[in-house]
Amino acid sequence: MNYRFYITALSSRVEVFPLNWRSCSLVDSREKGAMYYRRTFSGSLMFTDNNGGDDFSLLYLIEATSPCERLILEIEQKDSGADTYHNYWTGYFSTPDGAFDLDRSTFTITPKPYDSYINFDLYGEKEVNIFLAGGPAHNIEVSTLWPDVTYNRNFWLIDVIEYMVQQIEPAAVIASNFLNNITNPVTGDVNKWRYLTLAQKSDIKRPNSSNHATMGMMSFNSLMSILKIFNLYWTYDGTTFRLEHYDYFQGFEGIDLRTQTIAQRQNKYSYLKTSMPMYEKFSFMEAGDGNFTPHTIIYDPNCTDKDNTVNMSYNVTTDIDYIYNCVNGIGDLTESAISDDGWVILANFESGGNYYVYYGTAYNSEDPSNNYVCSWSYLLRTLFMYGRVLMNGEIEGDPVEFISTVKTKSQNIKAVVCYEDGYDPNDYITTELGETWLAGQKGYVKQATIHPDGHIDFNLLYGEDKNTPPEISKYKIINIVVTLPDSIIVTLSEPNTVDTYFSLLFDDGDPEEECFQVIIPAGTVYQNETTLEEHTTLTGIYGNDPSLTGWVVVLNGLLVHDYIADCGVPPAPPAFPPTMPVLAGATQYGMYEVVHLNWGIPADTTYFEIYRSIAGGLYKLINTVPGTYSSYEDSLGTSHDYIGVEFCYKIKACNVAGCSAFSNVECWIVNSP
Repeated sequence: MNYRFYITALSSRVEVFPLNWRSCSLVDSREKGAMYYRRTFSGSLMFTDNNGGDDFSLLYLIEATSPCERLILEIEQKDSGADTYHNYWTGYFSTPDGAFDLDRSTFTITPKPYDSYINFDLYGEKEVNIFLAGGPAHNIEVSTLWPDVTYNRNFWLIDVIEYMVQQIEPAAVIASNFLNNITNPVTGDVNKWRYLTLAQKSDIKRPNSSNHATMGMMSFNSLMSILKIFNLYWTYDGTTFRLEHYDYFQGFEGIDLRTQTIAQRQNKYSYLKTSMPMYEKFSFMEAGDGNFTPHTIIYDPNCTDKDNTVNMSYNVTTDIDYIYNCVNGIGDLTESAISDDGWVILANFESGGNYYVYYGTAYNSEDPSNNYVCSWSYLLRTLFMYGRVLMNGEIEGDPVEFISTVKTKSQNIKAVVCYEDGYDPNDYITTELGETWLAGQKGYVKQATIHPDGHIDFNLLYGEDKNTPPEISKYKIINIVVTLPDSIIVTLSEPNTVDTYFSLLFDDGDPEEECFQVIIPAGTVYQNETTLEEHTTLTGIYGNDPSLTGWVVVLNGLLVHDYIADCGVPPAPPAFPPTMPVLAGATQYGMYEVVHLNWGIPADTTYFEIYRSIAGGLYKLINTVPGTYSSYEDSLGTSHDYIGVEFCYKIKACNVAGCSAFSNVECWIVNSP
């Protein structure tokens, strides 16, 4: 294989003739704690004046006149069977990075990769004050279940991400299915992390203070570290900055090494025991509620390193109930228990153009809390079911079967790979070991050392995946806050699929009691009511309507166990099912994006059933959405497992009287170029 080398320096591109190239190599490996690969240079190139050019003289001139200039090194490889070349690798250096030997007139250097990540390398730790003029707007207002508490000094988290990225790459476009889609691509449910906000902690402690925070120092790296609480990772291709969940980055089908004689009979593997801790501990900066306090995943000590504990500690607070209780001195808590330093992330929902903090139960508990979707109890059982040490473990003593694991079976294998073979370290590799001995598991590149003669030393990793996502055992919460004389605020932990009814009885000692009926339309998460008259006494709640089945009702902070006697008759439900809905189409806006469905809403619809068929198979119910919805996003379209596969859809419109006939069928071939 033939190569040629060029250096761009002092505004000129000059061919150079380094020594030692044949003893060097390029190395593909993932950055620590990241999902992207970088191709680094291994070895050193030596430049002299006696190998075809005046390389040393050029570099010594640059050293004397402009030692801080960035020099671009391009390595080109000759195409097979042609007199043309393609780019093989690009790196950079400045003369202070290398070593001069003036006696021998040589300059020796190990260049660094000149790729899309270079500026994040250089400036990722640079701190900026996000409160400065020109930064993201920080007047976003979100409300809580507490009538007197509104947080009005929040940033949209997606705006902060864009601002911090563009401090490094001004032209970068921000993309995130996880943060932007209506349907979350991991849970397949309503995206509870779509409206995340970020606030300086002092503004959450003192929301009504006239002196709000004006200093919020943050680096790109510190922000990315905080976002790990959602199991998010990022990549940048020079144009698009993408931020997605761990499961998004699972690669495509790549090269098959089974046909290569050199790669055969290398069926040996061992475990990376040091990458298999027995304990994974997760913690926030501060917390009081048991759902938010530190959580631990424990694995079988016979399959893991029992002396290894991974501590995942994040400089962020999400337990705003604890902040509220400390500031207000509830129990034996004091304000000093909460630092002014640090950040608070809130998960919010939108209703009527306003935003409210999610309120509900995290996992297997009847005790609701604000911001529960940002608790460890909830996050671990949704977003951290992926990429775990083993398929089975315990979360706080509860046995759990996870969805996927990190790859910990390690194989070293040699192969010859040409440029035309299309090798990409992001893709998984088919091997004899994986197909014959490991039940079809694919090899993922941990490291690949690429030699100038064309052979590659692969270190591949294998592991199990993937289970079906589990159902999360949780309660649905209807939280009712009555503030006398006449205010009723209702929040739901998730949208209801049918109209929901209850009544409140007000008795002020007058002969006439007021029985005030509340109707919560399907698809609602927030509702504000005002009684017909002003009252001094709330007697209780009548909630025996079947529409409350499956809901836990909280009235003024207390669980409702006993309902009062009959307080009126709810409106008559529809007598007939809705008419058949019409699907307007199915489409993707790009490869590995969600599949969008749209339809009209027939009268008297309280919920829709959505069915999907894959590759001509049976139709299966994939979701139920409120009757106010006229669209749906199928997150299965983001999976790399479906390339050129036909998805077909049909829906039903339903209410308490039954469901309509199936709609028309709409199909789409997903992930086609």
